Amino acid sequence: MGRFDIDKKYSKDCPVSWHSLYMDLVNEFENTHPGEFIDEDTIRDKFTNSDGSGLVDKLKSVLEFDINRIAGTDKAEIFDMFRVLKLLFYIEKNGDPKTKVISDNYRIQITDILAKPRLSNVPSEYTPFSVYGVYFARLYADIKSAVPDAKEREIRLEEINAYWEYITDKVFDYVINDSALEHPEDALKELDRIHRFLKEKVLDKLKNHDVISLSKPEKVLPAFFNLLACHRLLCNENDRIRLNYEICLTAPPDKDYIEIFKKYETYEAKWEFLHLIKEHLKNKNEDSGAELALCLTAYGKNIDENDIKHYLYAADKAKIIASWIEKYKGADFSNGISLDMLVIIMQELINNKKNGDKVSNDYYGYNNKYRSLMTAVKNPQKADAVVLQAWIKKLENRTAINFGAFDLIQKKREIETTIYEIKSIIYSYRNLDDLEFVNSVICHFVARSITSRDLAMDIGGRFAEKVIHNLNDELKDRMKFYMWPEGINVLDMFREFLIDRRDIEGCVAEEVARQINEFYERDDGIIGRGMRVDFEVYVSEKYCKDFLLIYFVDKDTDTLTYKQFYEVCSDTDAERMKSLGLEKFVKTE
Repeated sequence: MGRFDIDKKYSKDCPVSWHSLYMDLVNEFENTHPGEFIDEDTIRDKFTNSDGSGLVDKLKSVLEFDINRIAGTDKAEIFDMFRVLKLLFYIEKNGDPKTKVISDNYRIQITDILAKPRLSNVPSEYTPFSVYGVYFARLYADIKSAVPDAKEREIRLEEINAYWEYITDKVFDYVINDSALEHPEDALKELDRIHRFLKEKVLDKLKNHDVISLSKPEKVLPAFFNLLACHRLLCNENDRIRLNYEICLTAPPDKDYIEIFKKYETYEAKWEFLHLIKEHLKNKNEDSGAELALCLTAYGKNIDENDIKHYLYAADKAKIIASWIEKYKGADFSNGISLDMLVIIMQELINNKKNGDKVSNDYYGYNNKYRSLMTAVKNPQKADAVVLQAWIKKLENRTAINFGAFDLIQKKREIETTIYEIKSIIYSYRNLDDLEFVNSVICHFVARSITSRDLAMDIGGRFAEKVIHNLNDELKDRMKFYMWPEGINVLDMFREFLIDRRDIEGCVAEEVARQINEFYERDDGIIGRGMRVDFEVYVSEKYCKDFLLIYFVDKDTDTLTYKQFYEVCSDTDAERMKSLGLEKFVKTE
């Protein structure tokens, strides 16, 4: 055991120099390789050398992690730097990890793996197979053990990611719900609005910034832990973006089929039903339920004799696909499955069996770029996480298409891709406090954008009722509220009320009512007055935003007219936003 092992602690009497690190490794090598010798220069080249292949060189050039600069001259930080470098040395420079994907003797370097975030890099809860998962998990666990607040950091990042997942799921409400399916034109308009907002008002403003250089690194160990923790998240985002570009949508069925498909949405099928389907395909029964399922699966068309084998295959493998839905979506098919979902699974299996759909899986060191989706069905235990994710997306797509939401799911995927790109930029900030601050700004914009105009109007009506409730009795039946065309951004105020973590809507309503009551109680001959309310919206437990509502009250007409609503950014927050590349989001009074 050496002095710079990851579990060692710094003490003032411990020599901290590059020479001491090199000799630590020289001694360990000679102790574990009796009769063999290695010199200090050979070890030194593993960390820094003229061709830039040393660990220190690559951390800076490949990962933009300048560990020397982060450590500075503080001896305790230099000690921690050596702990990290020694750990990486034994992973990367001592022959481990290796991959048999390319050749038995080829050494894969962890720095290169970390530079290319892919699901194959990290362990997955959805599949036991991961190319580099075991190596990443070991490195992650070792670094985590050396960072006292690592668990808290994980929780902070998990909360951020969970809220983004919630936002992404909410967008799906515009695709598959009764209102969207009954009025697809309105839903598509909302999705178009959301997409334009996210792209033009958020993503385009975030681009063209060197995020890593903007964010001031923390100390060595926390900074490297942040890098690893964010890498886990970025692996998911990068593969999601690529899949959305690669997976093509199936052509929509005719309207008659869509109506028939909807009719059987609530029907349930026990798993034994698959046996009846297979027997029916072999002409061994005339079961009406099996005939219905096959009719729906074939889109109401006759099944070609040459395709029967594909239908049999689909019936045989349907439970495998269903198990993935259970894992990814939290479904429970233990007692059976809905008929519409069974049909969708079989349709997707048949389509993939006939057409051999593939997705790219370009993790570091893998040269056979494209992976067939059927490989996961044939060998689920060795299924790549990215392939499973592709299956889930294809099933979601077909569900939407069968329910008549082709245009909606297409637009939803565009929105998803934009959201994933936004998240990828946020997760690139190396300082966790900076990342959290940037996220609070961006996530707030995004959350507000997904609230529909109709819902915002409904909240506006509710707000007016709350104001009226707090008015003096003689005003309750007289006061009217007017928004258009003067009310600039007022719908955004109602969206803010939905985002707020506290009851700010009620507080603002009480304050507006108080001001109106006072105005009417004054006998000063003034019949109209502009008023304002300043308030805070808590977008998280830690961060809040300041807003200003301006409105006008007319005694002659007993009318409240909304004039303007906007965010007021403090000088401190404005400066911080500018320093972190968010200058285009800054609004000052």
